Amino acid sequence: MDISDTRWHAKTQASPANSHRSNTTTSQSSTQSTQVSVSSLAVRLKEAQQAIDAARLTQQPFTQNKSVSTWQAQNEQTAIGSAKFEFEQLSKSQLETIAMDPSNTFSEAEKVAAYEQWHALDQRALSELKRHSLKDDNAAASFETALDTHYQAFSDLAKAMLPDNYISQAQSHFESAVQDMSLSAQAKGSESEQYYALMVADLFGGNEPKVQNGAQGMSLNNLERSNYEFLTQQDRDVLADMYQYADQNDIDFTYIKKLASDLGNYRRHDDGKLLGNFNEGHFNADGQKLTVGFTQKDQATIGRLTNSGALSDSALDKGFVSFITQPGLGALSHRGSYQFLAHMAEVTAGMPASDSPAQFKTFTEANSTSERYVISHSEERISLPEPDVSCKNGVCEVTEKGRKNGVTLAQDSPGFAPPAELDLAQFDALYQLRNDPDTQKSAWFEWFFDK
Repeated sequence: MDISDTRWHAKTQASPANSHRSNTTTSQSSTQSTQVSVSSLAVRLKEAQQAIDAARLTQQPFTQNKSVSTWQAQNEQTAIGSAKFEFEQLSKSQLETIAMDPSNTFSEAEKVAAYEQWHALDQRALSELKRHSLKDDNAAASFETALDTHYQAFSDLAKAMLPDNYISQAQSHFESAVQDMSLSAQAKGSESEQYYALMVADLFGGNEPKVQNGAQGMSLNNLERSNYEFLTQQDRDVLADMYQYADQNDIDFTYIKKLASDLGNYRRHDDGKLLGNFNEGHFNADGQKLTVGFTQKDQATIGRLTNSGALSDSALDKGFVSFITQPGLGALSHRGSYQFLAHMAEVTAGMPASDSPAQFKTFTEANSTSERYVISHSEERISLPEPDVSCKNGVCEVTEKGRKNGVTLAQDSPGFAPPAELDLAQFDALYQLRNDPDTQKSAWFEWFFDK
């Protein structure tokens, strides 16, 4: 192939053959340089080891390298740093050979570099011993045993490199670490108790009730209870952590109260099992099927939440999040903010938050139902059966079908109450008041929702 007209040839003015030979020569030169460097170090290590073996034969004691502190004080960091780089891949035994070399095969800077490198490796080993010992119920005894085993494994060269107080110093550092952990745990425990008390004060007025069983749903016994009373102990612990986060980030506590109400409503209905899906069989008066959905803003937030991976590591109950993010279950009933829900999912999962905490400084209620959910209806209609009684504006009358069936109205009879006709927005307003812990205990709601 003729390459004389190529841009590569114009730049290099070389043939492929010449270029190949040039690269090969450079590569060989580099390889030879590396091999010479490695071989030189290996030869020097061998010489130093022979000197050490000779010293052992004559029973010469290995004293600690006294030049270390002198060299460190002289600030010969350039020479030491260069040697450290060269010794980076050496084992502890090889570093011992260099640091304790009695033949001066290695320079003082190299001995100091090996000494420091060896101690850095030993500190890593001690850190591992501490980490494993701290998991033991009797951490001090566990570390003492592990430290003794670690020390006994040292060679005579290694022991000569250690200070006389090596063991006592390591034990002292470990005891300090244990004490620091204990103080940290106490401080954290005290702070946790403080925010748990804040949660109890804000949700329960200072008197925490026992956890109620939601398996009976809206039974007569449960009707008088607040959603908050159905929060499990784990729910309450998570909410207490939220209060701590909110307090430290200037977040309106109302966001937490609303989320707690949604979670409590989920719990009081046996983790949502007793609640029906609105999108599975609701029709308007014209026979059109109704479908409820999230607003565009909430849908975008829910999409981000479910796709971010935060839920797998989040402290939020996954069953609740799955429930509240289904349109037919959560769009109508939710009182809290989906943006805050997603924010706390990310925070408790240890992920970078998509929204700033400043966004939640002040809670704002939705001004209309359109800000909370979207209702649509199908184009097709189904034929609804004619009722026996038709009511409009509080006035009821028997239909033709009702008359054929012999239905009559006795409006003057005691206890007669015409059925209430509410549009979806009116019913939603009542439903929200019914779910609000501040208004749900009203006796009027007992009458209305029993009708």
